[in-house]
Amino acid sequence: MFEKRVMEMIYGKAATPEDLPWHNPEPYDFLREAADANDNSGRALDLGCGTGVISVELAKRGFEVTAVDFIPKAIEMAMKRAKEEDVNIDFVAADLLKWTSDEPFDLVHDSGTLHSIPTSSIPIYKQQLLGWSEGGTDLVLAHWGKKGPFDWRPIGPNRRTRKKLVSFFGPEFEEKDYSSELMENIPLPFGPSVVGQSFWFVRK
Repeated sequence: MFEKRVMEMIYGKAATPEDLPWHNPEPYDFLREAADANDNSGRALDLGCGTGVISVELAKRGFEVTAVDFIPKAIEMAMKRAKEEDVNIDFVAADLLKWTSDEPFDLVHDSGTLHSIPTSSIPIYKQQLLGWSEGGTDLVLAHWGKKGPFDWRPIGPNRRTRKKLVSFFGPEFEEKDYSSELMENIPLPFGPSVVGQSFWFVRK
């Protein structure tokens, strides 16, 4: 898989999480709000957990966290972060398009994973998501937007509009909140600017 080889190459060159171009040490507002809505308890799933920033944040808040990623070095970095922060997290090295859980989750987080999945595979993603969730499950998603028909790049994340994503997650998931921002100075070939979108969905 091309995307996996690229990710492994980027992680291979990173000595620390801060060396990764997408590293963000701060959870975003929708995640905090969704966590509070769940009384900071229950089962949480972090899809494409990367270096574990969100996984650790949720665990520190009181969630029972499962964190999934298919890059071994990402899991290694995330486990190190969890140890340093003294929290227990169930780390799973697996392809999320194949991995299943015996129990549903109260909160599902995806920051930049869906937009890295080829369009041909997103129906599988949704079926997986339905298996991980139940009525009332919160889904917090970060996904690059699309400014217009010519806003695309031959490599990198798939850019999808708000309308397309709301339609994709419906009718099972309803959009509760949305925000977007134009992010400048993004390195080529992905930039120079992209629309960053944040969604908060709730399963009906």
